[in-house]
Amino acid sequence: MNIIQIIETFFIAVVVAYALSPFIKKAAVKLDYVDHPKDNKVHAHPTPLLGGVAIFLAFSIAVLTKTNLMASGQVKAMMAGCLLLLTIGLIDDKVGMMPELKLLGQFLAALIAIKAGVRAEFLGNYYFNVIFTYFWIIGITNAFNLLDNMNGLSSGIASIAAAFLGVVAYMNGQPMICALSFALAGATLGFLKHNFPKANIFMGDVGSLIIGYILATLSVLISWKTNTWTTSLMIPLLILGYPIFDTTLVTVMRILEGRSIFEGGKDHSSHRLALLGFKKYGAVLVIYFFCLFLGLMGIAVTKVSTFMAMIFGAFAFIVMLSLGVYLSFIDTKRYGRKKGAYNVE
Repeated sequence: MNIIQIIETFFIAVVVAYALSPFIKKAAVKLDYVDHPKDNKVHAHPTPLLGGVAIFLAFSIAVLTKTNLMASGQVKAMMAGCLLLLTIGLIDDKVGMMPELKLLGQFLAALIAIKAGVRAEFLGNYYFNVIFTYFWIIGITNAFNLLDNMNGLSSGIASIAAAFLGVVAYMNGQPMICALSFALAGATLGFLKHNFPKANIFMGDVGSLIIGYILATLSVLISWKTNTWTTSLMIPLLILGYPIFDTTLVTVMRILEGRSIFEGGKDHSSHRLALLGFKKYGAVLVIYFFCLFLGLMGIAVTKVSTFMAMIFGAFAFIVMLSLGVYLSFIDTKRYGRKKGAYNVE
């Protein structure tokens, strides 16, 4: 697969996602897949869900137009895992689902991918690689599920992360993974026009589960060509660093506050940034900036010596740790006293 075909895959996904989203929106309203405002959510008006279906269809159509992509058993397994998560997301968006059942579904989706050979390779030991892959796929899938809390946030971050993964895959001589990455980047970017800065449709759990799963799977399939396993691990950690950062921040703060980590809430980094004075899309744009910063750091790690890679990684870690500490001191209860603070429509 050459660069022209990769670009074609990207634009097919963009066009299909953009064109399908209005039709999916109408279907969501008819099927009563509508997200109504609640105390733990940021939107002020009922908004159709199922945007994730448009993303998945756009990604799938872009992949299917390139038959050589579907020749891979690993890609077929990834698509099967997506269909499982699509089913779980449809149920959850309609009637809700216990966190334990969602976690079981994610475990099964990870199992499908691992059985097809989607496994980390840099830890040396087979069982260590399998265990890491389980935790990685489930963790990143959950991170994007949690991250879907503000207009354009999850889809925009997914588009940026997928593009960086695609660049690294191309640099490593993996055009198939590059094409798959840019297919996802295109699908999320095409949907983003309908979801940001004002949203007329949400992706729902259908979308956030699927894009997290695809990104996690693709990042495992990429051959991270560095001198040590530490720097190899550093690259996907940086490119997908912001979802990991946000999930870690929310988890730590809820544990310290004695709250369940599975409950919804307005205590994510996006909400905390909004309380600093950013309005509507401002907080999301700031997060996009951090995603670009981390992605560029990930690219840099592939091009420098091990020593410099560790310096870059340490710098990125210090920046994000400092941001996390700063955001942790923001009183999120202020949202309850500040009318409209959650309204990002």
